[in-house]
Amino acid sequence: MVNSYYGIYQAERGKTAAEIRAADAQLGGLAAASGRLGSALAVPVRAARRSLRRQRPAECRAELDAR
Repeated sequence: MVNSYYGIYQAERGKTAAEIRAADAQLGGLAAASGRLGSALAVPVRAARRSLRRQRPAECRAELDAR
């Protein structure tokens, strides 16, 4: 086992305001990046769903509109 005491020390000690701000900024950047990735992945999915909607016969669309 390497030095597990340092990990325990880090977990138990209080964080300074600067460390908290830096961690918040890092998490915010990660959230923004994952949001951009989700948006980028959603574009082709939306296009595929739209093309599937166009291929349905008219009677199927009428049934869906009636719901």
